[in-house]
Amino acid sequence: MGGRHPCIAMASRASRRIGIQAALVCLCLPAAGCASFHVADADREVARLLSDYESRVLAGRESSVIHPLPAADPPQSQPADASQPESAPSAQTLVLDLSGALEIAFTTSRDYLDQKESLYLSGLGFTLTRYNFGPLLNSTISYLWSDAEEQELGSESVNASLSASQILPTGGNITLSSSLTGFRDTDGKPFQSQPDTFRFDSLVGISARQPLLRGAGYEPSHEALTQGERNLIYAVRSFELFRQDFSIRIAQAFFQLVSQKKQLANDEQNHLDTVYDRRKAEALRKVDRNQDDDVFNARRREIEAEDALLVARTDYKLAQDQFKILLGRSTATEIQIADDEPVFESVRLDPQSAVDAAHHNLLDLQTDRDRLVDVQRGVRLARNGLLPDLDLSFDYAQANAGGEGDDATPARWSSSFGLTLEIPLNRKAERNAYRSALIALDRARRNLQLRLDEIERDVLDQLRGLEQDEKRIQLQKDQIESEKRAVAVMQIRVESGEADNRDLTDARRGLQNSRNALIDLRVRHFIGRLRLKRNLGILFIDEKGMWQP
Repeated sequence: MGGRHPCIAMASRASRRIGIQAALVCLCLPAAGCASFHVADADREVARLLSDYESRVLAGRESSVIHPLPAADPPQSQPADASQPESAPSAQTLVLDLSGALEIAFTTSRDYLDQKESLYLSGLGFTLTRYNFGPLLNSTISYLWSDAEEQELGSESVNASLSASQILPTGGNITLSSSLTGFRDTDGKPFQSQPDTFRFDSLVGISARQPLLRGAGYEPSHEALTQGERNLIYAVRSFELFRQDFSIRIAQAFFQLVSQKKQLANDEQNHLDTVYDRRKAEALRKVDRNQDDDVFNARRREIEAEDALLVARTDYKLAQDQFKILLGRSTATEIQIADDEPVFESVRLDPQSAVDAAHHNLLDLQTDRDRLVDVQRGVRLARNGLLPDLDLSFDYAQANAGGEGDDATPARWSSSFGLTLEIPLNRKAERNAYRSALIALDRARRNLQLRLDEIERDVLDQLRGLEQDEKRIQLQKDQIESEKRAVAVMQIRVESGEADNRDLTDARRGLQNSRNALIDLRVRHFIGRLRLKRNLGILFIDEKGMWQP
């Protein structure tokens, strides 16, 4: 009972024979047939593995999750006095227009500097990769003195070596090496002149290694150099896209501040109008020309306008602080936003030509196409990894051992030539890598097609959105003119007693809302036009962050 069962032993021997036969067949068959066997083997093993772990990992998950707690009620704060005027700008106040804000952002913004440094680090890393594929030189010089107790003589030696190695385009490696060693006996005192002369050992040699199957050729051996160069190209494209997006981001934040500033001015004017109406209602009540309800409603509208003004001032201060941080400046910096108006330009483009331009121009789409090429190259490399190792080696050297005096010239030669074949009995890791590469290729193709479809969708949607905004801008202009006439008519009716102050307040609020809506629409259209140019690949940014016309 201590030995194995005969059936088990027979199965074990059969398994070994089958494994050896499979290895020999795989060695002799073409790489494509061997690769298909590995793919099928990987699919079977992974299917069983995933089925097992899916039940083990996901079972009971719903009952083990942790739900977040509701947020606590925020503390109550006291509002500021709406009647308090804004502080006057000092001499150190920084007046910002759009070009000035962009120039500062492209100089001191933390986000911009981080991205700039990341690009630099990408280039720095590639310099080492490129250096490793050039001629590598190594040189050492050493001196050694030795002595020991109960030893009549000590010894000292001097060694110098120089070597150079180079990775070949064929995937091989060649190394040139030389060394010279001088040694002699001493009386136990270092650096002392002795009558004994130095004896020299010298060596000059060349060695070469060349793979013939796995790892042979430029593509497998120089993959790190190829991918490093392409990664640097991707980093440059990514930084340029960041510059475009960052410029649009600064412009959007700037014009949002301009919009908030003008809306704040409208809120302040609305508050002044309600104060005037309240005082007028109180004066008319004293002469019995209106009722107590009119005074009450006037005071209520004043309180509502004052509350809206408080909120608008607080929001504007917060937006200013956020803009300072975005520019890389301290929140203590005093800034004043210039009343720049976004330039309005109507957009009229052929939809299909716009999509074609985006498919051709976009930098990130070019990167996606190049990454698909990288994945295809990865499949070829993974298939190459399934091949057996068949390496050719060559060594030649000339040496001189124990030469005395000035004669240190290498005189005796030696050489060797070898061919090494590894039978691929263990290719589990390579098999998994090849199957993973095939899956990555299918996924990259799907992602690229998805990216093309998303670009077409986004460009067409942006064109429709800009056309809609242009129509809304015109409608809003017409609405403002109508609101102006309504306010003028209502002013006359109030003066004549045909309407009360509530109707006039409502008319003024309608005019104020229309003006605010027009400001927002103009900013939205301007930023949308910049983003369309970015998504068409026709937005170009100069060194100061300003886009070219």
